[in-house]
Amino acid sequence: MRILHTADWHIGKIVNEFSMLEDQEYYLTQLVDFVKSNQIDVLIMAGDLYDRAIPPKEAVTLANKILTRLIKEVNIPVLAIAGNHDSNERLEYGAALLETSRLYMEGTLKTATRKVTIDGINFYLMPFADHVTVRQLLGHDEIKDLEDATRVQIEAIKAQMNNDEVNILIAHGYVVNQTKDSVEDSESERPLSIGTAEFVDAGLFEDFDYVALGHLHKAQKVKWEKIRYSGSPLKYSKSEVPHHKKSWIVDIEKNHLDIEPVEIKPLRDMQVLKGTFDELMTGESTDYIFFELEDKDYVMDAMNQLRKRYPFAMGLEYIGRERSEAAATQQTQASLQEKSLVELFEDFYKTYHQDALDDKQKAIIEQMVNDSQKGEA
Repeated sequence: MRILHTADWHIGKIVNEFSMLEDQEYYLTQLVDFVKSNQIDVLIMAGDLYDRAIPPKEAVTLANKILTRLIKEVNIPVLAIAGNHDSNERLEYGAALLETSRLYMEGTLKTATRKVTIDGINFYLMPFADHVTVRQLLGHDEIKDLEDATRVQIEAIKAQMNNDEVNILIAHGYVVNQTKDSVEDSESERPLSIGTAEFVDAGLFEDFDYVALGHLHKAQKVKWEKIRYSGSPLKYSKSEVPHHKKSWIVDIEKNHLDIEPVEIKPLRDMQVLKGTFDELMTGESTDYIFFELEDKDYVMDAMNQLRKRYPFAMGLEYIGRERSEAAATQQTQASLQEKSLVELFEDFYKTYHQDALDDKQKAIIEQMVNDSQKGEA
């Protein structure tokens, strides 16, 4: 079987006040065309179909358009689960009816994980649920965190699983190889748990032939070749700029696994541009841009000026000024104590006005300091 593993579409996402809907429609339209021309048998969407529990109507319209094309036009099964950004119940609306068209939408946690068998291959659909929900539904008081919750669900699956068949798990979570440092996350991923551990060890999934994961936005494997994140289709934060976005084609049969990356060029890339304001004003781009200005001084209305040449500029920070300010804070307490109040004010004034006090201004400050000290006395 030839499977396309995707996840984290986050339809309707807004990044730094820019709606990503146009970019998402462009990408997903190309994705449908790719599926049509590359003999894909099944498409997986491993959670976070939407970016919000109550997505805007434009996001729902786009999701409906893409899923309808995959089912009606391409005529392949689609298996999707809820991620931590989705509304579990809303995602599952009409699921029984949609199943008749081979669109399998699993939104809510069940007492038994849903199994879908396609051409002899078993897919287990495990939507995201917090550990409290799992503990209450399954009645396991020993569940204290997400790893406990996942362990209980996996053990229940394994008790019914035929290891002579191909078994694929679709899940959404923070899976690691023992430690958090074994995988790479990004700024746009919402924490899965507050106050308890959100990490799940990859060793729990050893008995599956392939594990299609969602949540982390970088395409990567975890511990073994058969446990993978597809990552998000687009860059959704500055921390994702270095990512090479891709999905995975998974050719699988029992005791054989072949994985191939699929890269689709986005409508706009996301970049970080570094330099002085004057240097950057000599260029232009229609990509999403984060600027790192090396100027030591603030530039008046810098972002609006830059947007005339970079209309999709998303952010700006003064890294040159941050370095100089960081260096300034390294003065010792002893060196500060050596200066008078007037000298300290002179330094403050020069830092923020880029100019020294003239004699008249200095005389006013000296008089104020003297009056203050006399009052204290």
